[in-house]
Amino acid sequence: MARSRASAPAGRPLADVDWGDLRLFLEVARTGSFSAAARELGIEQSTVSRRMAAFERTLRAAVFDRRPGGSVLTPLGEQLRRHVEAMEAGADQLVRDASGHEREVEGLVRLALTESIAVHGVIPRVLPVLAERHPRVSLHLLTSYEAADLGHRDAEIALRFFRPRSGDLVAARIVTLPTVPVAHRKLSKKGRDELDWIGVDLGRIPAVEEDYQRRHVKKAPRLVVGSYIAQLEAVRAGLGAAVLPRSALALDDDLVELDLGLPAGPVLELWLVTPRSLRQVPRIAAVWSALEEQLQFLNEPRRARARPRSR
Repeated sequence: MARSRASAPAGRPLADVDWGDLRLFLEVARTGSFSAAARELGIEQSTVSRRMAAFERTLRAAVFDRRPGGSVLTPLGEQLRRHVEAMEAGADQLVRDASGHEREVEGLVRLALTESIAVHGVIPRVLPVLAERHPRVSLHLLTSYEAADLGHRDAEIALRFFRPRSGDLVAARIVTLPTVPVAHRKLSKKGRDELDWIGVDLGRIPAVEEDYQRRHVKKAPRLVVGSYIAQLEAVRAGLGAAVLPRSALALDDDLVELDLGLPAGPVLELWLVTPRSLRQVPRIAAVWSALEEQLQFLNEPRRARARPRSR
């Protein structure tokens, strides 16, 4: 007798398991928790939980033992991890084999970065050099504060303000950015308590400068904006002070570093990242080299012309 649909096991057919779910499973397995995987990939923890729950329903078995301190793989999960890592290694080898056929420096490179790095660094400094050296290379700039998923090939290269801890990636720290209180020089004689401050709210993306401002300035911002570009423009307009990378002083002669007796600001690190399997591909190597070389100016900003003492 034919088996009725009602008596079929719950869950979708195994053919519905996709590579994206397998890669997400591997990220959770490597980081040890749904929240850590979400931070690494720049997505919501609820998205990770929902997709992994659906993934287990498809498998009709649990692969994670959920505990207060994180997620531990079940025996089946450990077995699945070995299989998925083998699949990942095979896919990377395929990319390396395919990349070996590229001989010319040409083609599209997708670069994930923040809007401020794009506007103040990559567009004016890197793109002209690339156009002159490698006219057959084209770039797609993916500007977002979210971390692009290089593992899923959302982009080939990323500029990130953190060092990735998982995935088969090559990373190089290319810029170190000390942060300092900055304002228009017309505000340079105001004391800490007299200054208006300009904050930035990036939604669920944490801003270390804002944490510093809350702990040490202890004054609510007069103006809050939604991007670093807008924050800098508000400072340039003389609307208040903000904790910015010292390299911002190079963008406008009217910007000065304020000496307000505050502790040293946080130090930001800019990392250049690409999948290991792509690092030596000619077009990737060309863009990597231009970024590494041309963004060095951020490490050597001009000195402020005036560093007034607070009253």
